[in-house]
Amino acid sequence: MFVLAIIPARGGSKRVKNKNIKLLNGKPLIAYTIQEASKSKQLNDCIISTDSDEIKAVAEDCGGKVPFMRPSELAEDGTADKPVLQHAVRWYEENFGILPDVIALLRPTTPFKTAELIDKAILMLKDSGADSVRTMTKVESIHHPYWMYTQTDDQKALSFVPEVSTDRFFQSQQLPPVYRLNGVVDVIRTSVLMNETLSLYGDDMRILEISEELSFDIDTELDFRLCEFLIKEK
Repeated sequence: MFVLAIIPARGGSKRVKNKNIKLLNGKPLIAYTIQEASKSKQLNDCIISTDSDEIKAVAEDCGGKVPFMRPSELAEDGTADKPVLQHAVRWYEENFGILPDVIALLRPTTPFKTAELIDKAILMLKDSGADSVRTMTKVESIHHPYWMYTQTDDQKALSFVPEVSTDRFFQSQQLPPVYRLNGVVDVIRTSVLMNETLSLYGDDMRILEISEELSFDIDTELDFRLCEFLIKEK
């Protein structure tokens, strides 16, 4: 199997300017993902998809490969992952003559991924025969959907899961296991990715559970500060 990692890193981040190359503990954020991908034993190649010349320069300085510039229409705020990945796969096949069997989506905003985790997800996909494997984190107590509510226009509380009563699940020990997406490592079969009739992750998606500590996804200045604290505390 030929496994291609794609690191999507568009410019123009809104909440944190130049988020993907902002320094985290003295190193560009994107460097953490580039360096772990380079240590993977299961990846055959890794490329960065960006529309930003600045990100391209920083990524290449960190050892990353930026073989093309992403079209601006695929770098808008509302652009989904699927067309971005499809564009990269088509470019790779047309220019390198290789159609990857598997795509590893490695988001640069999750700096605590490791080469071992990347390899574990790829091997899980290969061994399971699934369409995709996604890292997820177990949801604990107050963040569990059984304990969540929406509200009406007049602020009346409505259970987020209507058929569930908190009278039945009044202790955290009673809550069933639920997992949340964290975006650290997603691995997808190319045949699924390129099939327009299927969702990005196909019909058979498997969970690779990881710890809360590994699951940080940086989106705000506070996230940067928390991650820097964790890095310094090792």
